[in-house]
Parts: sequence; structure tokens; C-alpha cells
Amino acid sequence: MLERPITKREAVSLATMLDTGLISYKHYMCWVDERIMLEDEPELWMLELAATKHSKTAICHLNSYAYSEPFEKIDSEACIDEFVAAEWLRYKRNEISWATFLLECGDHTDGNYAREDCEYFYYMLNDIEDSEYSISVEDKQSNEVFKRFSGVIREIESKYDEFLPYLKKYRESYGA
Repeated sequence: MLERPITKREAVSLATMLDTGLISYKHYMCWVDERIMLEDEPELWMLELAATKHSKTAICHLNSYAYSEPFEKIDSEACIDEFVAAEWLRYKRNEISWATFLLECGDHTDGNYAREDCEYFYYMLNDIEDSEYSISVEDKQSNEVFKRFSGVIREIESKYDEFLPYLKKYRESYGA
């Protein structure tokens, strides 16, 4: 990930992972420090990102780069799919419940261009609530969602895995 400049699309993916809570400053702090060291003249967004631990501020810095001149077309459906994939990974790591996954994905896809619209997630949420959070209903639904989003889930998991060495380095450096 350090061998070439970060693309604007990659910055959007990173912002999405931050937005969902899949990663935090502990994942990107050492990464951005290394990127800055490799650059003769690091861009302002990198310097600002290195100086913040606040997720919303970090997202603003990443978006200021991603949506700056020269403008690039960014596929909004792919971005929404990445949100679903990042939430899926949080669900699989037991950071959020299945009902929370469905609610957050439903809220995020509402009014956005997505592979599946909000009703897809809200109907599943209604079904899981009506079943009193049945494990068999959860398993059936989660398998369906995984099949529908498996490609993008693997992509986000791979991007997440790229940050794990930096998380380890952060923890070793700062005892966190």
C-alpha cells in the first residue's frame, strides 16, 4: 500500500471504514506517518490526517482529498456497498448485533444509490424482530447478505488487513 500514492477512490474506502467504526486512528496513524516520510512534499490532507484522532475530522480530511480537483468519477453504489461490507465485518467480529447491522445498513442505503435499497435491510430487520431474534432466522439472513455482497466483503476485508500491521505498530509504540 505504500509503494504508490493513495488514489482518491482508496481515500473514500478508508473514510468509509472510519465512518462505520471498522478502523480507528490506531489503524491509520502509523500508516499515514510512513506515507509522509516517503513523500518529498506530502499533501496537506496527509499532514492533517496525521494530526487527528477524531474520526469525523479524519473523514473530512480524506474526503477533502478524494473530492478535490482534478475531479474523478466515484461510483456511489460501490461506496454504499463498501459501507455494507464494513458493517458486515463488524458484525462477524461481534462488534455489533445482526439487528444493528440491518438497521445501520437500512439507514445508510435509504435515499442512496445502492445494490440493495433500504427496504432490503428493513424487511429483514422486521423479520428478525418478529422472530424474537431467532438464531435460525439470523443465520438464514446473514447467509443471504453474504452471498449478495461477498465480493465487496472480501475487498474490504483485504483493505482492513492491510492496516493490521499499522495497528500493531501503534500499540507497540504507544502502549495502547
